[in-house]
Amino acid sequence: MTNKQIIIAAIKARPGIRTPELAEETSIDNPRTYIAGEIDRGEILVEPISSELGGRPINTYRINPDNPPDETLNPRQRVVKARAGAQTTEAGFSAALSSRGDLHISDGRKTVQLTPAQTADLIAYLDRINVDQVMKAAGVA
Repeated sequence: MTNKQIIIAAIKARPGIRTPELAEETSIDNPRTYIAGEIDRGEILVEPISSELGGRPINTYRINPDNPPDETLNPRQRVVKARAGAQTTEAGFSAALSSRGDLHISDGRKTVQLTPAQTADLIAYLDRINVDQVMKAAGVA
């Protein structure tokens, strides 16, 4: 298990676990740095509570039941819109390339999903042609 998986498992086992307890149980110094992405995405909820000894508040952690973290730690796919200012006639065009190499292209009506091997072939093909020149010849440039 990775440090992130160990920390997530500890939080899952003990909702409300405090930072010092989390560091002690996992033997990981500064555990928050390993789960910063999950905190930013709202998958792990952080609540500061008053320290028993006074002074600065201590954070407690729990899993968000409505948006739990991906325990397999697979990369998340991001869908990005077509380039800003691009001239398109169809609304809703989007393309997403996952870190695994899967490519999803959608125009709102149809979706094409390419495997990593197919994505590599497409990129190799596009690298061999002058897209600007082809688009200019088609009257789209």
